[in-house]
Amino acid sequence: MPKEPKAKAAKPQKKIPALDMPKRPGTSWNMFFREHMERVKASGKPVVPTVEGVVAAQMWKNLSPEEKQVYQDRYKTNFEEFKQQTKDRLQEMTPAEYKQENQRRQALRDAGKKGLPALKDPNAPKRPLSNFFLFAKDLRESGKYSHLSLKEQSRAFADAWSTLPEAEKTKYTEKNRTAMEAYKIQKATYDAQT
Repeated sequence: MPKEPKAKAAKPQKKIPALDMPKRPGTSWNMFFREHMERVKASGKPVVPTVEGVVAAQMWKNLSPEEKQVYQDRYKTNFEEFKQQTKDRLQEMTPAEYKQENQRRQALRDAGKKGLPALKDPNAPKRPLSNFFLFAKDLRESGKYSHLSLKEQSRAFADAWSTLPEAEKTKYTEKNRTAMEAYKIQKATYDAQT
């Protein structure tokens, strides 16, 4: 009896290295626990993390709100610094780095990791508004519909667009066409960088 050919094993995907990004700061509890562990190590006692975790948790519960507030304020300060450093890092990243990081995140999502959205490059060219949205932008800036809710404004813009003469619609079509040509050039330049 002839042997059946073996199915080839799936080739493991090459792991894409993570980019060098700022590290998210620990929470107020994490800061307290690290300080507690440093005090225990400095005292010379043998360190058993599970035991020290219970001790530190009890100490944390017994802290007054004012004492906890000190840690929470430090966390807020650290977190604001982290956000600014992350923003600065995202601004200086190249299109190739964005592409690499998004490929890495996609591979992790495919493997079941959740909560990893794709990064958007703030320096990437923005797609221009469509004819209708250019028209709606003009209407919104005129202030004529500012007394309406957003939902009512949307309906009013749609009604105004449907009754707009073709000559006026052509004006917005031309604006869109010009903006789209410029966008395509910018997009091609941007894509060439990756």
